[in-house]
Amino acid sequence: MTKSIVILIMTFLTMTISAQELNTFFSTLSKNNMFNGSVVVSQPGEKIFSNNYGFSNREKKEKFNDQSQFPIASITKTFTSTAILQLKQKGKLTIDDPVQKYLPDFPYPNISVKQLLNNTSGLADYYNLFDSVIKEQPEKIISNQDIIPTFIRFKTPLAFVPGSKWEYNNVNFCIAAMIIEKVSGMSYANYLEKNIFGPAKMNSSLVPVDRKIKQKNQVELYTYPNLYSTDLVNINTLKEPFLIFAKSNFYGNGGIVSTASDLQKYQNTLFTYQILGKKELEEALTPTTLNDGKKVSYTIEGKEVSYGLGWAMYSDESNGKIVFHDGSITGLTSVLVHNVTKNKTVILLSNTGNSPVFSTSNAVFQLLDHKAYTMPVQSLSRIYGSLIENGNKEKANQLIQAYLKNTAGYESTERDFNRLGYQFLRLQKCENSVQTFNAASLIFPKSWNVFDSYGEALLQCGKKEEAMKMYRKSLELNPENTNAKEVIKKMEALSKK
Repeated sequence: MTKSIVILIMTFLTMTISAQELNTFFSTLSKNNMFNGSVVVSQPGEKIFSNNYGFSNREKKEKFNDQSQFPIASITKTFTSTAILQLKQKGKLTIDDPVQKYLPDFPYPNISVKQLLNNTSGLADYYNLFDSVIKEQPEKIISNQDIIPTFIRFKTPLAFVPGSKWEYNNVNFCIAAMIIEKVSGMSYANYLEKNIFGPAKMNSSLVPVDRKIKQKNQVELYTYPNLYSTDLVNINTLKEPFLIFAKSNFYGNGGIVSTASDLQKYQNTLFTYQILGKKELEEALTPTTLNDGKKVSYTIEGKEVSYGLGWAMYSDESNGKIVFHDGSITGLTSVLVHNVTKNKTVILLSNTGNSPVFSTSNAVFQLLDHKAYTMPVQSLSRIYGSLIENGNKEKANQLIQAYLKNTAGYESTERDFNRLGYQFLRLQKCENSVQTFNAASLIFPKSWNVFDSYGEALLQCGKKEEAMKMYRKSLELNPENTNAKEVIKKMEALSKK
C-alpha cells in the first residue's frame, strides 16, 4: 500500500469519526432544546458534515431540509463589506474617502466609508430615529433611502467623534449599501446576485424586495416571550419591542435569506479569493485601530474580540485566527465562524431566538481538533424563573441548592439573573423579583452588583430594612459603589425625620 493511499484512508476515517461525533453532539443539543435548525461544518474547504434538527414549522410539524431558507440577519454585513471591497479592488471607490463623495446629501463630512464598515462612524442607530416620522405617516415603510433625509430634518447629532470609539450600528451598513448602489449603478440585491451569489453558486440566496414576504422554503421563527418562559412561541404572536421593526424594510445591515449550504459556498469562494482579492480580504480581517491608537476590543461570552471591516475576530489566536459574524433578530440566531489558519468552518442557522451559537461553535472546533469540549446546557435563570412564576418555590429553591453542589448541569451568569430579576420587577411581580435576586446572591456571593440590584428590588417592594442590609453588603464588597452610598444616605436621612 502506498503512502498516499494510507494518508487518504486516514483522512477518510478522521472525517467519518468527526461526522459521527458531530451528529451525536447536535442530536444531544436538539434533544435538550439547545439547537433547532441547520448546521454545516467544513475542513479544509470541503463540507464534512451537514444536517438539520427539529422543525421549520412547529405548528405543522414540518421538519427542516437542505433547502430550508433562513433570514441570516447580521451575517449580511459580511456581504456588504465584501461588495464595498470588490468595488475598491476594481478601482471604483476608495474606502478612506468621505461618504459625502458618493452620497453628497450625507450631512456628516468627516465620516469615511471605512468607518461605516468598522462601526466607528458615530452615527445614531435607527431604533428611535424614525418615531416621529412613523407617527406622522403610520402607513409608511421606512427604508435605507429615508435615513439621510431624517438625519438632515432632525439635525441628528453624532454619538461620538468618528474614529474615536467603536459602537455596533446597523445604520452604518445601510449607508454602505446605498454607496454600493450609487457606485455600481445597480440595486443592492442585483449587485449581490451578480457579484457574490452567482459566482459562488448560491442558488437559494437572495435579498427579498420585502423581507416581510416569506420565500417558499423560508422557515418560521420562534422565541421565548420573556426571560422566564420555557415554551417557544411563533414571533407572529408577539409585539415587536421597537416601533421601527414593524415599520421598516432596511437592507445591507441584514435582510439576506439563505441556507446553511449556500453560506458554506460563500465562505469557500471568499476565503479562496475567488470573489475578493487576498489583499482586500486581509484588510477586512484586520482589527480596527481607533484615533488614539488603541485596538477595538470588546468581549463575547468572556472572550476578547476585535472588529475589522464587517468581520469580527477573536483576539486569542493560539488555536488559529478565527473570524466570524453572528446574526440575531427576534426568533432567529445565526453564526458563520471560520478558522483562517486551519481552514475550518462552522455555520449554524437556528429559527429559535437566543440559541447558544457561540458556545456551540467553540465546542465544535474543539471536537474537530479531538480536544475536550463543553456541551452547551440550559439556562439556570430561565428554568428557575419558570418555576417561581408557576408557584413552585420549593422546587426552585431545590434547583439552586442542587446547582451550588454541582454547577455542570446548567449555564448560570450574573447578567442573566440580573435581567430576570429586573424583568419581574418591571412587571410588578415583586416577590418573584426578590426571590430571583436572593438566588443570585447565593450563586454570586462576591458580586457587589447583585446585592445592589437585590437592594433596589427590596426597596421598590417596600422592604426598606432588608434593602438597607443589601446596599450595605454591596458597599462592603465595593466601597466605590456610589449608588449604594447615595441610597443609604437618603434612607438614613428619612429615618431620622
